Amino acid sequence: MSKSVMETQGLTKNFNGLQAVNALDLKIKESEIFGLLGPNGAGKTTTVRLLTGMLEPSSGSASVLGFDSKTHSNQIRENVGILTETPSLYQRLSVRDNLDFFAKVHNIPKEERDLRVKNLLKQFNIADKENESAGKLSKGMRQKVAIARAIIHSPEMLFLDEPTGSLSPEAAKMVRELIVDLTKNENRTVFINTHNLSEAEKLCSRVGILERGKLIAIGKPSELRSLLHTDIITVFRFKTWDKQISDYFSTSSIKITDEDKEKLSVTLKLENIEETTPKIIKDLSRLDLDITEVRHNRPDLEQIYLELVNGDNHQEEMEESK
Repeated sequence: MSKSVMETQGLTKNFNGLQAVNALDLKIKESEIFGLLGPNGAGKTTTVRLLTGMLEPSSGSASVLGFDSKTHSNQIRENVGILTETPSLYQRLSVRDNLDFFAKVHNIPKEERDLRVKNLLKQFNIADKENESAGKLSKGMRQKVAIARAIIHSPEMLFLDEPTGSLSPEAAKMVRELIVDLTKNENRTVFINTHNLSEAEKLCSRVGILERGKLIAIGKPSELRSLLHTDIITVFRFKTWDKQISDYFSTSSIKITDEDKEKLSVTLKLENIEETTPKIIKDLSRLDLDITEVRHNRPDLEQIYLELVNGDNHQEEMEESK
């Protein structure tokens, strides 16, 4: 069983009467990729600042890698990597000198430092930019250097704020692969703040949805689907259209919700999908109908996110109107 590497209990932060983080209870396991989702102002960045000891909580507690965020914030920052919204680089220094400087900050010996910098330049495909000053790089290129800087000291845990937000599709794919590799092969834990719901669904083993500082849902994307009122839609596609298709569904207990003869498909809302789908396929095969595709369209993370956030806002409005 994976051990917990980060834990909060009732973590709260108030700013002049505004509750930015509201009694957050959260546990992150070793080698997990955890995604924190929420609209602007939800409290995601404040949460990371609390976890890394950059801010002191108004109440509650947080521990990261066994260190208390109030009393051992320096030890936390020595053992984690942090990528903030704005890449923290020295604009006048070259790419290589930036990486070398931050390696020195972490007391990495020179021989090992040179090797790490060389490997990261190659890994991030920025070796051709190593002598350019950071200030002259494109936003996407600066982001790549900032991520390399965040892992220069091989931290046990990474906090990444929108890690692929300004990268090209190719660079973003490379970063996602790197994040997965860090967790699978090096047992590192990654905590991601992101607005990119598609990316979170691809990367994260679990996600938490934050709204007005409050954690309103947490779990695997598959678990969060059970909270929705959205039905799973099943699509049957055929090689050619045949009248028997309409006849079959009109005489069965399963009703077509959408019939598109031009696209050679029918759309259904099924109960007991695991039992019903094989039965339909068997029946249609007996009629010599060529089925080319059967697809279950399950709610994606974007639908989950929107329904939960909007539903939470609606519930609050209802309570305030009472």
